[in-house]
Amino acid sequence: MIAFTHRDRRITLEGGQTFNLPRELGFRDTPSEDLLDLVREIESGRPWREAVQARYAAAKPWLHRIITSPHRTAFFADVLPPCTGPALEIGAGWGQTARALAETRPVVALEPVAERLAFITAAARQDGVATKLTGIGADYFDVRFETPFALICVIGVLEWVGAFQSQTDPQQRQREFLAKIRRELAPGGSLILGIENRLGLKYLLGCPDDHLGVPHIGNLPAPLARQRWEQTGQGPLQAFTYSQPELETMLRAAGFTQIDFFGAFPDYKLPEKIIPFGENGTALNAWLAAHEVPPEHNGYDGSPLDAVFQRALQERYRALAASGVAHHFAPSFFVRAG
Repeated sequence: MIAFTHRDRRITLEGGQTFNLPRELGFRDTPSEDLLDLVREIESGRPWREAVQARYAAAKPWLHRIITSPHRTAFFADVLPPCTGPALEIGAGWGQTARALAETRPVVALEPVAERLAFITAAARQDGVATKLTGIGADYFDVRFETPFALICVIGVLEWVGAFQSQTDPQQRQREFLAKIRRELAPGGSLILGIENRLGLKYLLGCPDDHLGVPHIGNLPAPLARQRWEQTGQGPLQAFTYSQPELETMLRAAGFTQIDFFGAFPDYKLPEKIIPFGENGTALNAWLAAHEVPPEHNGYDGSPLDAVFQRALQERYRALAASGVAHHFAPSFFVRAG
């Protein structure tokens, strides 16, 4: 059973139940009606993987990979702590992580976009994990959990926490988000975070930012990035990523004391290699000095980077590793914090 308060209303849910009071605004990578049509197909009995393939494999291949690739949960083997207590995924998206976790433990999938939560629950029924998965359609800031969690997963979400709202500065909202997570972890529990590195080498060399779709803005220090983005005429900047020292500082300020970083190649979205930093980055530098990194891609649309760009990345990783600093330029991080 999961107990929580939504605004001033106390709610308890059993496994398989759903509470739905979603936000109208939120991150969407496909139109609402299109996703609702997909949910109706699945609920009529069509296997969800077959329905997703038919709808997106040719029309939106990057989205299709994000939804269906087994690499999406590759971090389970390398990053998850050895526990089976209740888990919460915040911003559960298409449910890739939540459904996989529900194979071994009770899981709460919190997703503020209504049609995404509908997809998660429909696919969970087909996967046979519906009784282990509780759905909450709400803004995380409107929910106060009474049930402590052994594991909280935040995969590709922290950067967006300040978006789709105007009442709080986006970076302040990110800091409040991390502090709230820390309060809702059980003693000994862990936060698992997946996020791009602001100083990822490919971004410094001109690859477009995954959130803005343009180069040379998202990798700047936040005050300058805000200024440059506003100059584009697209309003205030709301999505922020961080370097390894910046992110560690934020986590410590939120109350986390044990923080382990992992480099994710080509990124956290579809990782092929996940390498622990080790003390002062020594393990990741040693790995980069001796291995070719997997081919990287444009994280905005999944398009491959050309061979010349890829060679430039590899050469620079090797040079940076020889100087003992390559860990600062990994494209993405996984972080385990407790």
